[in-house]
Order: sequence, then C-alpha cells, then structure tokens
Amino acid sequence: IQVVQLEHPQTWRLMKGGVDGEMEELVVTVSGILSEVYLPPVAEKPTTTVSQFKFLRQGVVITGLGSPTFEAAVEVTFEVYEIFRREFPEGKLEEWAATQYQDYAALPFSNRYVMPSRDAPNMEHIPFEATVDPQGHLEAMIPHGFVRGDDNIVEYYTQKVTTGEERPTFMKANPLVFRVGDLVDVQVSYIVVPLKLQKFKMLPVLRAIALVTVHLVR
Repeated sequence: IQVVQLEHPQTWRLMKGGVDGEMEELVVTVSGILSEVYLPPVAEKPTTTVSQFKFLRQGVVITGLGSPTFEAAVEVTFEVYEIFRREFPEGKLEEWAATQYQDYAALPFSNRYVMPSRDAPNMEHIPFEATVDPQGHLEAMIPHGFVRGDDNIVEYYTQKVTTGEERPTFMKANPLVFRVGDLVDVQVSYIVVPLKLQKFKMLPVLRAIALVTVHLVR
C-alpha cells in the first residue's frame, strides 16, 4: 500500500497493487448502524449559488454502538490518517477525528455530487440516474462548469435473503430504502484534498452502501 498523488483532480490516495499488476485505489468495507442519512433522491432544487455547487454532497454517518468490530474500523481510519500525515509537512494536514452518536464513536462518509470540470478537464460526464436526480436539478448544474465522473458515483444495494451456507448476494437498490437504524455495509476509500493556505484535509469517501438489516435500532 502506498500514497499516490493524482493531478486531475488533485488528490492523494491510498493505492495497492491489483491482480494484473496495475495500481488501484484501496477500498475498505465498514459495517455499522445508520445514525444519519443524507442520500438521494434530490427532490428539491438546491438553493446554493453556482460557486457552491461543488460542496453539495450525499452521505451517511454510521456507528457501532460500542461494538469491538466498529471500534477496530475507527482505529483503522486513524491509522490511514497517520499514513497520510507523514506525506505532508508537520501541521499541514488537518487533524481528523471520529464524530459521536450519543456516547459512541461514529464515522461519516460522503461523496460530492459533482466536481468543477476545470479540476478534471478530460473527465467524461456521467448523467445522473432518475433515482438520484428525478427532477433534473443536479443535471442542470453541469452546463455551469461541473462534471460528474466515476469519482462521484455511489452505488446502492440491498442484501438478498439467503438460506443455509450460501454467501449473501446483493441487488441494486433505490437510495430511498435507507433509514436511520438500518444495519449497513459501506465501501469507502480515503483521499486527501488541498485546501487554501497550503493546508490539506483527509476525506473518507463513500463509494457504495448495502442494506443488510432493516431498522435494527430505532
């Protein structure tokens, strides 16, 4: 595993060797209970200015309610932060900390809907699905200098009920299905982005979310 700097868009990412010898982004799976959900569909037109479109996000916050498995995931995130921290001058990478749900640790994961096209001039735009953008509000941002690329895609799944020793399988889902209290698996990656004044920030990025159990906790 190594940190690799990419130029379009400018980010630092954790990469690993793939099966074919090519480097690929490290993606990890974290299991937990949804304590906050802000996923599509986007039913209302965003009220932000054009310059603020790049900050519009979808995401979730999950907690383990103190479970050892989830606490281990929190520790892994701290370890990832330490790997990144040593790639930058002392004090330049903003501190990272887990959030809280009641008295328990929680982890936020999110992803931008769009990015400025100037940051990725060769990126091909991927139109929004009707389940994400039913009214076309997000698609209307694209002519204003934005693009939706592979990096902005979040995939949604539900676990198919299986019996016996079968491995669980997952089916594509509508993002509407997710609720606070659901048990989920999320696939995430970790990137560092540049800020102003030569500062940098680590972001846990949501790549996919799968519904495992409905309303485990209310």
